[in-house]
Order: sequence, then structure tokens, then C-alpha cells
Amino acid sequence: MNNTRIAAIFDIDGTLITGDSLERIFVKYLWRHGQLNWRSLAHFTVGAVGGAAVGRSPFKCNKSYLRGQDAAHLRRLARECVELEIAPNLLPEAINRLRWHQNAGHFVILLSGTLDLLLEPLAEYLGVSARIGTEVEVEGRFLTGRIAGLHPYGAAKAECLMVMNGMGLLNLKRSFAYADSYADRHLLAYVGNPVATNADPRLRMLAENRGWMIENFACRKEPLLTISSF
Repeated sequence: MNNTRIAAIFDIDGTLITGDSLERIFVKYLWRHGQLNWRSLAHFTVGAVGGAAVGRSPFKCNKSYLRGQDAAHLRRLARECVELEIAPNLLPEAINRLRWHQNAGHFVILLSGTLDLLLEPLAEYLGVSARIGTEVEVEGRFLTGRIAGLHPYGAAKAECLMVMNGMGLLNLKRSFAYADSYADRHLLAYVGNPVATNADPRLRMLAENRGWMIENFACRKEPLLTISSF
């Protein structure tokens, strides 16, 4: 008997929410609450230059603006931000799909390059037990601004999923993944049921060429796909 579980992996930015990314919403929240200052932005600029020099995204891989922040206090602010500004703006159809997978007994995973301190309260809000996000190193009580471990972006998302499934408890050939960006193509190709969700032009073209499902949760009131057929 095959006891492996079907997973449903959800990207966040552009998939469960559109417009500003979770981290950009959080940065604005921190600024308004006096947690960031011009020194923080100077750290960010230096980190951005360093990241660009090695071909990485200046924002996605750069957490230097968090250097020196009290980790426990920042987690409290992250929880407030999710509750007040992020949760109310999640896409209803995307959340309906996530709920469908939960009701079907699938193992739902949030997999995003966003900060794990944002993913943690979001996962609790959604009733999701598994998440993979970007961890920021802590020394003593304070964040260093350096990423700890793998940064789940691009091809590394598939690598993170592979590590999570190290004991082979998930049936990835029957599993689903939802993502919006061409950068997520490695993750989508790693499962049997990839869904290009609110896809950018390059991902949409790839999905059409490969026969992947295409969804648009951002603009539609009613789903185009009858998920119960799976």
C-alpha cells in the first residue's frame, strides 16, 4: 500500500496575494512604526550592491536592512502586519483553492522566498502546518541581516522541496504546485500537477507549451477549473 501523501505547494507573492510582496508591505509597516531609519536603508543599499555584483536580486536576497533588529520584537510586528495588512488582502479564489486541498486531506505547504517571520503567522492564519521561507540569522537577541540556510527563490525552491521530502513521504507525481513567476518553473516542473497561477508572460507561454494548468485568481470571480475532477 502506498502511504505517501499528495502535497499542495503554494507560492505567496503574486499567487495568494498580488500587488506589493509580503516583504515590501512589511518594510512599509516597519517604516511607519519607526523600526527602520536612514541607517537601515544605507545597510540595504550596501547589501544590494553586493548582491547585484554576484548576479542576485538586489531586494530578494538582501536582508541587511534588518541588521540589529530585536528578533522577538520584530516577530511581534510581523504578526501584527500579517493580521492587519496582509490577511485582509489575500485573494479569495486562491484561498478557496487552498481550502479545497485542505478539505481533500492534502498536505499543504507554503513555499516562498519571503521572510519566514512573515510566513509563520500567515501559516497559522491559514491553518497550514508546513512552510519554507527565508530565515534570517540571529546572534543573541538580534538579527544579523544575513540569510541562514537556503534562500527559496528560483531553482532553490525545488531544492527546498526535495530536502523537505527527504524521507519520501510525499507523492510528488500526484502533487500540485501553484506559482506565478517564470522563476518558479523549476518548482512547477517538480510536481505532477503544476498550476501557473496569475502567471507572468514567460510562465504563461511555458505553461501553454507544456500543457500545464493555467489559473487566474487575481481578476476572476468564478473559477475556470473544476478542481473536483482531480
